[in-house]
This record gives sequence, structure tokens and C-alpha cells, in this order.
Amino acid sequence: MARACSCLAPPPPEEALETAAAVFEARPFGMSGDSRQARYRFEVDRVWKGDVEPRVEITTALHSATCGRSYQMGTRYVVYAQRDQSGQLTDNLCSRTRTSRGAAEDLELLGAGRPPLDPATLPSSADAGTQPTEPPRIQPTEPEPPPTAPGSRGCAVEKPHTTQIMGWLALLGLAVAIARRRAVGSQTPR
Repeated sequence: MARACSCLAPPPPEEALETAAAVFEARPFGMSGDSRQARYRFEVDRVWKGDVEPRVEITTALHSATCGRSYQMGTRYVVYAQRDQSGQLTDNLCSRTRTSRGAAEDLELLGAGRPPLDPATLPSSADAGTQPTEPPRIQPTEPEPPPTAPGSRGCAVEKPHTTQIMGWLALLGLAVAIARRRAVGSQTPR
């Protein structure tokens, strides 16, 4: 028998804040997973509840049929997360998590929030290696120089896709020539 996710309406913001292990606003920037669950990496903007670092990982079931939530990369969310037995943040379709644009009632109740924990002030311990590590932030590159005006005879650079098309056309022409030659050769009397 197939099962599907079935949720009651999410609780109001006050109740959701009280029952969540962590409440924060963040944007997902990466996702990985296996056949059962997805792991989303978030960059945290502000926090209302819980010890939340600037970057966190949230696990959720992989499919919505098992109450798994999917996040749109780069979209800001107000996240109401729980913690599993290992302390990992989790979320699902039944929580009050929503996009920040759709969370006016929540944001009004939650107020300004506070910044995430400063990693420099976190205690260094042997179990720090169990936290997910994130790659360094990629700094924006220098802006490209403005395009130059074409010379009086125009531009001689071909677009990459036209070169590829020309190669395929040449190959097709060669195949047609070989087929004709074979057809003409087979019609000659012996």
C-alpha cells in the first residue's frame, strides 16, 4: 500500500516558534542527498531561536510523498526546524517553514532577530569535525571590460555553435558522397 504525506494546517507563528528547535531566515545555496533524504545547505541571515551558525545543513525526506520539502536555491525562507536524535536540523512539509515573501505574519511577530553565531567565538572541540564543512565563499570576479566596437569590416569570430553545425554538415555531405559512389559503383556492369 502506498503512503502519502498528510499534514494538518501548520500552527500559528507563536506556537510554531515555541515548538521549533531553531527558527531562522536563510537562503539555500547547495543540495546533496541519497535515495532517502536530501541535505540542503543554507546561508543564515538572522535568527530568532536556537544556536544557529552562519551556515547550516537541513535534512528532509527526499520526496514530498514522504513529507520531504524542497527549497528553491537563492530564495529566502523563514525556517522552523527541529533537531533529530543526532542533533541535525530537520524540516518537512508539515512545518510552518515558508518563503520570506509569504511570511509577513511570521516576520511581524518574530521582529528583527539577531545575527547567527560568530564561528570565531564557538568553542573548539574534538567533535567539531562532525559538523559539515562548507567551501569558501566565492568572491565576485572583476567586471568584464566593455565590448569593443567592430572594425570597418565587421567581426570575424564565429559563434561556437555555428562551427559545430558546420562540422555536422561536412560529415553529412561526406556520408552522402560515399553512399552515391557506392550506388554508382554497384550499377556498373561487370
